[in-house]
Amino acid sequence: MAETQFQIKSSWAALPLELIVGVIFFAHGLQKLADIPAFGANVMAPLGIPAWIAYLVTAAEFGGAILLLTGVLVRLGAFGHLCVMAVAIVQVHWKNGLVGPGGFEYPLSLFAASVALLILGSDPLSIQRNASDYFRRSDAVGGPSRREFIDITLVTVKIAGILLILAGVGIVVARQYLAIPDGTVPLVILVTAGLASFLTGATLIFGKIWAYVPAFVLARLYLAGGVLLSFWVKFAVRGGSTLLVGMLMLFLLRRARRRSS
Repeated sequence: MAETQFQIKSSWAALPLELIVGVIFFAHGLQKLADIPAFGANVMAPLGIPAWIAYLVTAAEFGGAILLLTGVLVRLGAFGHLCVMAVAIVQVHWKNGLVGPGGFEYPLSLFAASVALLILGSDPLSIQRNASDYFRRSDAVGGPSRREFIDITLVTVKIAGILLILAGVGIVVARQYLAIPDGTVPLVILVTAGLASFLTGATLIFGKIWAYVPAFVLARLYLAGGVLLSFWVKFAVRGGSTLLVGMLMLFLLRRARRRSS
């Protein structure tokens, strides 16, 4: 009897790295984003680094985090993080040794994770991979579009559409439970996102093939938002629930693919 082995594609290893490393750099980048000139003057300048570099560091950390969390240009985001951690190790932490106060073990771990993402690229649930698969054409000139290999009529796709509708209504109704700040602008953004989720889900249920990519984008954004909330202790349970819903929608949508990429 032939031995059956349980195998997982190595590209799946990118998913936990993207989400966890993305959350860490998002938090650090958000702190710097609050006052970039102060970060440049108080941290960069004393190290002999021009203060204006603080803007590049913030862009690399915060912007790179968004790229990782959404699964778009993952290697670019990882490269930015890699550069920031390399400078932090050499300029700040190296003199303190590997462990102990100010040691370089933490930035070294993030450096290693960034190297791994630079090698692996985006995960199978990333926006970039699934959107590019949808629009890619066959090797033959004038061949069929990859969208012809997506079965939008599957029950799993309909379920994903229903979840998108419920999520769109839910984020508006449960605004006060999701750490959404008060104000007109956040409310407009939230209502717009909820409406987009509702309409995309409804369109998906009605079998419109073009709704596949918007649905995948929204599902990944729900996943990213859930991850961010999960690491905010006060909202961990709610974030975890959102994370699971986003993950479920992504897996349901991937079931529509008739052949692997």
